[in-house]
Amino acid sequence: MVMIGLNSLSKVLRRLFGPMFESSGLLPRRYYLLRAVNALDSDDIDEAVRMISLAALENRNGAKWRLVCQQIVFRCRVLAALHEKRRERINAELEKLDSRAEIRERYLRLHQAEGRARQILKNYESRLLGLLAGSSAGESTAR
Repeated sequence: MVMIGLNSLSKVLRRLFGPMFESSGLLPRRYYLLRAVNALDSDDIDEAVRMISLAALENRNGAKWRLVCQQIVFRCRVLAALHEKRRERINAELEKLDSRAEIRERYLRLHQAEGRARQILKNYESRLLGLLAGSSAGESTAR
């Protein structure tokens, strides 16, 4: 008979049932924090923001939550700055081009895509900063 350790069993159960229950916000806070850090590690900003937002549903936002949230905000800012630099380079290329319409159209589409990506990141940043501000206000009233 094969004995399975409790830790191994809990990992299997987490992998099987975690995704089904994670959107409910009922799982432990450390589950969401771990998922947010893993998503951040794999550069999945959408998932990181979703997980940290689910972790924020619990009213007691501790130091670990604030740290992970600040890391995601920092990553959003860095990526937004990169997109802005790309937009500036595309603008410089657009100023050079004047005769080839198909290349100019491609650059314009790329410029718009970079703008949308930057706007999404800025929206994430403002949403997370709002969560952080709410967390700080909640802690100051609790003390």
